[in-house]
Amino acid sequence: MKKLLLLVTVLFVTILSYSQIIVNQSISAGPYKVGDTVTITYNVDKGTTIPRYFWLRYKFNNKALTYVSTTFSQGNQSQTYYTSWNNYTFTPNATKADTSLYEQYKLTPWNYTVNNDWNVGQLAVQRADKSISGVLATQKYIIKDQNTYADIHKLDLSYALDSATGNNIPYVKTTSGPISISDVSGNTSYFKVRVLFPSGYDMTKHQAQLMQLKSDGSGDIDWTKQAIASKALDGSGEAIFTTGVKVGDSLGVWIGGAVQQAFMNNIVTVTDAYKAFLGVSQINIGGTPTYFTRPVLEKTIGLITKNKNEFSESDSYYSFAYVMGQDVSANAYIPTNAAPVNNAVNYKWYSGLLNQKWLDGTPTYRVKITSPTQTADAVYAWGGDLDWSHSSHPDTIAARISAGQYTNSVNNLRVSSIASMAVGSLAYGAPVIESVLLGVASKLEGNKVVLTTTLTKEGLAGLQVIMQYDNTKITLDNVIFDTGATMTNFSTKNDGRLTFGSIDQLKTARIKTGTPYKLIFTPKVGLTNTAGLFYFELADAVDATGKKINLTIE
Repeated sequence: MKKLLLLVTVLFVTILSYSQIIVNQSISAGPYKVGDTVTITYNVDKGTTIPRYFWLRYKFNNKALTYVSTTFSQGNQSQTYYTSWNNYTFTPNATKADTSLYEQYKLTPWNYTVNNDWNVGQLAVQRADKSISGVLATQKYIIKDQNTYADIHKLDLSYALDSATGNNIPYVKTTSGPISISDVSGNTSYFKVRVLFPSGYDMTKHQAQLMQLKSDGSGDIDWTKQAIASKALDGSGEAIFTTGVKVGDSLGVWIGGAVQQAFMNNIVTVTDAYKAFLGVSQINIGGTPTYFTRPVLEKTIGLITKNKNEFSESDSYYSFAYVMGQDVSANAYIPTNAAPVNNAVNYKWYSGLLNQKWLDGTPTYRVKITSPTQTADAVYAWGGDLDWSHSSHPDTIAARISAGQYTNSVNNLRVSSIASMAVGSLAYGAPVIESVLLGVASKLEGNKVVLTTTLTKEGLAGLQVIMQYDNTKITLDNVIFDTGATMTNFSTKNDGRLTFGSIDQLKTARIKTGTPYKLIFTPKVGLTNTAGLFYFELADAVDATGKKINLTIE
């Protein structure tokens, strides 16, 4: 009897082992050195299963690896999909083994949290001609400078669909565990550029460029010459150069701007317009402007009027007009996702090294390579971004300078060396600001859709909301303002995108609490509820002192 039970048990385990999917990842063989491109291979052992669809989530340490590319390997008759999320990590549910990828998949909600040291990736493959088996995909990564390379890549979640039934295959596991590598050599010279940027901002839309300098010794970039090298920044705002630089070189560091990105429409908001307004209107009895705390830098960033050299009322006006929905592109440089006309730059962009000269409004670019492994810290700003929502924040720059963590200017402010060789990302959390709720409720009233807002916070000098509405189902009839008799209100619609809000143009007006905005729509089709009709793209507010307020739609 015992022998029979043992035989049944062995048979059950054997059947189970073949009726599950094992997915593992492996890294190409070393030895390794900083700057090497390595290959990570994802392999599926399908056992006796017949998967037609396979889905996999993983995470990797972005301090150790920079993602380069993905190549799928299931043939021409497969459909494939790859996507990723920067600065997130996954924590397995402790009730199941972290190697049981399907069990972890079933335990929703998945425990993803913000973490600047990690990125998350996702692979999916579907086949109609045969089962998914063997190499699912390969990915290229570049090894970055790091003190340790333990557990730098890990599989987290997975599931697969059975070809015959269309149901989930009940067992998807991994046996390889996290990837670790050792004996990474740093003997090859590298030069790393890190950028100070707000957490949540996608620095991969920008490039780090090593530029040739003018021969006059000024330390300025020679824009008539081609870049020495250019690399896209990774999700942690870093780029590593392993060619084109050597000890003894002097070069310029420049962070390039972006073009035709959707987020560019939301850089200049009501807060920026109000800060520009205060910058030109708040003066002392002697006529000296007093609002800006770093006047040279802030006036440089605030200067957006074309063919003009000094910050003035026109810059405040064009910021305000843009927020109100007017097209000011003929007169002002304001970042938008519009395509450049005749290759002309349609916004202002500033870059420099992270040092006191940047805060003083006179950026420096020159770095002298003094070490085979060297790092330079850089900062940037969008023209018009006076609240620094998408730019390197001066307060954070000042804090790093105070702590000695910055590219230090020496030798008559023309040569830079490194005061800090920390390897961590320069991504930072936004300075703590007050949060205010704007309540939003929508309902059907008769033959209308009515969206009503509720505000309880007093003292707001400006407020702006950008929302999308389904213009295939509803038509905007009217925006009703009840913000106070002296507030300037605005609303602009464009193909289902609506901007509305208010701003103080008297320097004394404040938005009235209660129901400041009511939107009236007429349905184009029969509706039983308002679910899915509205999506809020941006919410921004500012108080009377020009301080940005975190406006939350609820």
